[in-house]
Amino acid sequence: MCTVGGPVDIEFDERVKGKNYRCRECGERFKGLGKRPMCPGCQSEDVEEA
Repeated sequence: MCTVGGPVDIEFDERVKGKNYRCRECGERFKGLGKRPMCPGCQSEDVEEA
């Protein structure tokens, strides 16, 4: 089954460089790709590059 709209939990290939982000809502730090990264902890889009 396919779903859309939420974050995806994947392992990055070593050649793909994700950016480091920090969520302004909950403080979680994570790596992400794309134009609008979403916090995997609280699903907020209020994130900043860390």
